[in-house]
Amino acid sequence: MCLRRRYYKGPTESVAAGKKERVLFHKGKICVKQLNLYCNGDDTTGTYKNTWIIKIDGEELVNMSCKDMYKYLVGYVVCQHANRPVINTIYNDSSKIYAFIVNDLGVVNDGIEVWFENKDTSNTCGIVVGMVFDVLE
Repeated sequence: MCLRRRYYKGPTESVAAGKKERVLFHKGKICVKQLNLYCNGDDTTGTYKNTWIIKIDGEELVNMSCKDMYKYLVGYVVCQHANRPVINTIYNDSSKIYAFIVNDLGVVNDGIEVWFENKDTSNTCGIVVGMVFDVLE
């Protein structure tokens, strides 16, 4: 088995008001090292209730709002230099900007999907999804 490091930029850069969209899909035979999730909502109508859904090989691993990820997976800590499975790098309720790094999701046999649900029914939410992975041969 030979590992080749690859980088993937999710094709979607925004999710319309009140919509749920698949914002990343990649076929399997990879090992996900890092998944970066960023959302920038409207500073007046945006919300921490926007939801990230991560599925690997059809199994739902995460289905949580930004606030719940911050609360349950990172323990209310914002730290970009941590060595943890889930890291929160931005949590700003005033400007409605939230960012997370999810490390070492492991082997993907069939595919990885990331969905984003914009709970703001008035405005679009800007998102960025990126992934660092190794190709398994």
